[in-house]
Amino acid sequence: MTSRERVLCAVRHREPDRVPFNLRLTDALVERFRRETGSADGDYAAHFGHDLRSVNLRLPSRPADVPRPEWFPKPEEQAVADCAAQVTRLREQGLAAFNSYVCGVFEEAKFWLDDATVLTLPYEDPDRLAGVLDRITELKLLHYGAYARAGVDIVFMGDDLGAQNALIMSPEQYRQWYRPRHGRIIAHLRSINPDVLVAFHCCGHVTPLVPDLIELGVDILEAVQPEAMDLAGLKREYGRHITFWGGIGNQSVLARLKPDEVVGSVRRTLALMAPGGGYLASPCHTVTEDIPWENVLAFHRAVGEFGGYRAGR
Repeated sequence: MTSRERVLCAVRHREPDRVPFNLRLTDALVERFRRETGSADGDYAAHFGHDLRSVNLRLPSRPADVPRPEWFPKPEEQAVADCAAQVTRLREQGLAAFNSYVCGVFEEAKFWLDDATVLTLPYEDPDRLAGVLDRITELKLLHYGAYARAGVDIVFMGDDLGAQNALIMSPEQYRQWYRPRHGRIIAHLRSINPDVLVAFHCCGHVTPLVPDLIELGVDILEAVQPEAMDLAGLKREYGRHITFWGGIGNQSVLARLKPDEVVGSVRRTLALMAPGGGYLASPCHTVTEDIPWENVLAFHRAVGEFGGYRAGR
């Protein structure tokens, strides 16, 4: 079974030969990887045998004198073709391709305005907020759509809607302001490629919105932060309807435990989340330089030893 076949099988809620996995490292940890392995190219994903690999779409740079709300870059056709070539190379290697993360409507609005303004405009000037969000949605249709046109298996979109223990906004506000726009983006992606998978990134606590994401057609929820959500409850309530990607705690596991303890924790997560498919194993965030390198190795050791669908139970 190739990595791509393994990923697609798991997302279809079937059990492949083993649990698909990956992680993302900061630049500092990529340098550590180079020192530890002697790698010239820093391709840690190939070294560790990750099943999912990211591709990049080159966008025009924003001139310094153009304010962000006035900058509306359209992906150039050559950039889409270059991205499609990256996808083709990965597919020839039997790998699953997803795009480098592109922030969503809510996050982009915070860049255009600021956090407080975005959260108060629903009360102070809803017409202005609607105009900003509609313009941003048009931008995201272009950017996410370019990845769908390039042929990625998974379009990686999302919005950070959760704090550590609660949503940043009420479910009602999400449904009024952001759900329709997320739905429009997903419908657009499926109009380009009906088979494309949609992964939705959200840090923190997003449990109350999981039914909304399922109804919108999201295939994969990414981050799945165990410090902020109940993994057992998610698997029990929604595991037949959406795939979970992440679930290994950066804060509670990789940053704090000793390597053997990391292995034990990852093994328990695999035993909980993997049965029946619908799980892609990964730390719930990019692995940062404060996490011991030995624990990066421990994660890979754990998925290697206990990623089979019987061994981890």
